Amino acid sequence: MPDAGQTPIEPEKVKAFMAWLAAHGASFNPKVGYAELLSGFSIVATDALEADSTIVTCPFSLAITPELSRRALLTVLEDESILRGWSERQLICSYIVFHWIIDTKSNPAFIHTPYLDTLPLPDQLRTPLHFTPAEIEALKGTNLHGATLERRLNWETEWKQCQEGIAKVNHDWAEKFTWYQNSFVATINSATHADLHRDRYLTASTYLSSRAFPSTLLTRTPSLIQTPSSHPILLPAIDSLNHARAQPPTIALVHHAAHAPMEEIFNNYGPKPNAELILGYGFAIPDNPDDTIVLKVSGGANGTRWEVGRDGRGAEGLWAEVLEFVRPHAEHDGAWAVVLDAAGCLESMADAKLDALPRVPADGSLRPEVALMIEHYVSGQRAVLGGLVRLAKEKELEAKELARRAGVRLILDDAVEEEEEEE
Repeated sequence: MPDAGQTPIEPEKVKAFMAWLAAHGASFNPKVGYAELLSGFSIVATDALEADSTIVTCPFSLAITPELSRRALLTVLEDESILRGWSERQLICSYIVFHWIIDTKSNPAFIHTPYLDTLPLPDQLRTPLHFTPAEIEALKGTNLHGATLERRLNWETEWKQCQEGIAKVNHDWAEKFTWYQNSFVATINSATHADLHRDRYLTASTYLSSRAFPSTLLTRTPSLIQTPSSHPILLPAIDSLNHARAQPPTIALVHHAAHAPMEEIFNNYGPKPNAELILGYGFAIPDNPDDTIVLKVSGGANGTRWEVGRDGRGAEGLWAEVLEFVRPHAEHDGAWAVVLDAAGCLESMADAKLDALPRVPADGSLRPEVALMIEHYVSGQRAVLGGLVRLAKEKELEAKELARRAGVRLILDDAVEEEEEEE
């Protein structure tokens, strides 16, 4: 990022994007500009920026929506039946990919090339589906490892359905409608932007997961809250701000904090645990207070997944299920025995997850920024599970008090557990 007092040098593709925005009715605050980072571009203040400044406005007509995507795709596929059954995600991702496999200059329905040209290239993306095999291996023992494999399977299934439909119309398009290729035939300096998106559907899917807003933003009463009927949309320029926790949230990018020259302007994506930030956005926050872990009681009756945060936040439902799980085996001894067994069960569950958590390799097999991201995530998981262990210890003390009231004296430590009838 440029130092204070310097004006960022905007590449030609950024200038073209800004001109495209202006031609379609969008506007940028003259005191902000784009600065290039290793992960793409960010918006910075080029001059002192007052609080409550409007950063950018963008007409909803430039939004990439499922409806716009469907209309554009039909101009080339010309068969409504091909799109039947495609999800909103598939429509938008396919719309993006077609910018890289057809001549958009002769297909005016595909208007977002200037916007897509400013987005990070595939080798700049850091979500787990862009990890190397060694980096994915480093996630083993965490929930994020399973979530990564599940997302890859789901997105590949989507891609195959789209590619099969496109192949019915044009085999050349279908061949170019790639999922992922881990090598490039050209360097960044010599290749076109389309060449650098050889892993096309994965790249488009990552753009959507990391930059999307809910469609509720386009309603008469705009909201950033997702609903069961909402779907993702992309808003060029509005999506350019990176995330910083505790920043004032923005919708039309009216920023509520003042900024010094060359200071990056952030948005707030809302409270999100590192697992969600890594999977969807490709970054993590150190000591993230919003970290959680998802747990399921093995052998539980309903298979509910419980999301628990630091210091046992949100553990009430998990604790209630553990109580019900052990009750048939312990209630004949009294309420204290149910609580005691449940505490032991909860502690064992947390300890097993703690033992399974990986140690991040320090042998250079991971890219440094990925290793740091995984370390932040795993550290947060340890902290959450440590909170559950402490909760289990508290419940154990409760059980001891219940037993005392019932006339039973419990002696509890790591090695001994005795019960004696009081005289």
